[in-house]
Amino acid sequence: MRRHHTRGWSAARAVTAALAAVVTLGAALPASAAALPAAAVSKHAAQVDELPFTVDSSNQAGWWKPLDVVDGVTYVAFNAPGPTAATHQVHVAARGTDGTWTDGCLRTANGSCATFADDNGHNQPSIVVDGAGHVHAFVSMHHEQWNYFRTTTPGDVTSLVDVSAQMPDQGLAITYPVTARGADGDVYVMARAGADQRQARTGNLYRFDTSAGTWSRVAVIADAQGYSFYPDDLKVGTDGRVHVLWEWGPWPADPSRHLGSYAVYDPADGSFRDVAGATLTTPVTPATPGAVIYQPYVDGEDIGSYWPALQTAKLSVHGDRLDGIAYRFRTEGVTAFDGYDVRYARWDGAAWQRETVLDLAELGPGVETSAAIETTSAGPTTRVYAVVETTSCVTGQQSAVVRAERVRGQSTWRFGTVGEPRTGAQRLSAVTGQTGTDQLYVTVPSAGQLFHATLPRTGGTPAGTTAAQVVADLRGETTDVNVARGAAVTVSSTLRADTGGGLAVDGSCTDASRWISALDDAAPVLTADWGTATAVDTVRVRSGYSRATGTADVLRDFSVELHTAAGWVPAGQVTGNTHGTLALTFPAVAADQVRLLVTDPSASATDVARVYEVEVLAVDD
Repeated sequence: MRRHHTRGWSAARAVTAALAAVVTLGAALPASAAALPAAAVSKHAAQVDELPFTVDSSNQAGWWKPLDVVDGVTYVAFNAPGPTAATHQVHVAARGTDGTWTDGCLRTANGSCATFADDNGHNQPSIVVDGAGHVHAFVSMHHEQWNYFRTTTPGDVTSLVDVSAQMPDQGLAITYPVTARGADGDVYVMARAGADQRQARTGNLYRFDTSAGTWSRVAVIADAQGYSFYPDDLKVGTDGRVHVLWEWGPWPADPSRHLGSYAVYDPADGSFRDVAGATLTTPVTPATPGAVIYQPYVDGEDIGSYWPALQTAKLSVHGDRLDGIAYRFRTEGVTAFDGYDVRYARWDGAAWQRETVLDLAELGPGVETSAAIETTSAGPTTRVYAVVETTSCVTGQQSAVVRAERVRGQSTWRFGTVGEPRTGAQRLSAVTGQTGTDQLYVTVPSAGQLFHATLPRTGGTPAGTTAAQVVADLRGETTDVNVARGAAVTVSSTLRADTGGGLAVDGSCTDASRWISALDDAAPVLTADWGTATAVDTVRVRSGYSRATGTADVLRDFSVELHTAAGWVPAGQVTGNTHGTLALTFPAVAADQVRLLVTDPSASATDVARVYEVEVLAVDD
């Protein structure tokens, strides 16, 4: 048994980089050069604690339920590093009312910690605590037989043992278990089950009778040949009805899914109904009539579409009724995971109403959402949680948990961040207590970190700002005017047609938006002309490659010149540079062009200039 105390997650962040380069100042314009510090980012006030556990890099999923709260005790499940590479062990930890954490691994029959293969997005845990206090854990199943563990002593996370043999449907291949506790203390788990002999993967709902200590299959919720069922969420209302959320994909599997669907199971009579109250015959299919589908096909979409597509959804229940569904949807994309807006669907009594909460097109380039979403409802407000990932010329690549909140019945969402922005992907889960306080599970698997956050509801108008302002803060945007943005550019060479000089003045600092010089160009030159003489006092040069582990890809030696009424004058010279971003400052001068002259493109074996952006800042009046 291990006991731990949490440590506070400080809101303070300051990064100061010393300039390692040797700087030779231009004679005409005395300059100084400095590596830029990270921008300060505002955050929504919340109590956030880093937990005293190290998580595995595989501790990430969108569908999972790794958090439960019962009688003031918080339970979390996580993948911990395994004994060998590409493996993990699952731990469950509990925080008592005194704030002390206790954790234990899942035990095999011989008493050792169970070890599983890493599989991001599939081999992750879902837990739930039943009415008798027993913890149930469904873990690390990607189209394989049940991996199910339960405590032998109520509330004791060190007593979790393998009881997979107690599950129904032995021999079926199981994936994506999501869990919920019934109003009577019984436990539900919904999972995808393999029926590959029919070219189908079904959605099955199971129930644990706490009094009897036995499992049974409630129903095959949905099944259709040529389709795969993707579980999203289970929530139980105050009346004991179970709200069920899923999406469809093509058989056997695909990251792009479609036809977001919702139904309600009533354990009192065993019936399933749609949101309008119409009785459903199970298994439901994509063609089932009624109001099951909250996100239908749009133009150009079918079950095999790469895009448009849906990916990841969660629901919230207010009392005994559906409040709404938060989900990610894209109309176009490039990879399997980009281009997803955050949307919200609700039933108005007659039809599904859909709206966009986070619109990537409106938020600008270098902004994405990840497969992490939640929604909660309590008191007068509804919340949606998402993870926003930004790529910025100022703050680099980072992610943040973003909270959208509004008063029920109103149209305006207000936004804030939960905790600090982080380097690397984040994943989350959330539950709401009886007082309306949300508890969040937030993990940064690439850093091995796990956090717990509490966000009370205070009533009245939610705190926050606009989504655009949150993203601007994350990107470190300022009021500085960059006169080189969008300027006419000429360069001495390009590596390929898609690495032209215009990419160095487009305001984007992604790897796909860099000027890259040709291999045989030993002294690359870039000139940007904005056409009108403007008083400027700073030139920033951003270079390198985000995936590089060192500094070999940044510009090594270069000089900067400005074109004035007197002709070209030097603004500064840098040698031996090892920083991705440098700022050259000098007394204000009226200029209409900037010239970057590179004398040593990089220390990389592929010796080319890799320039994200050349920025020329106007004098701040």
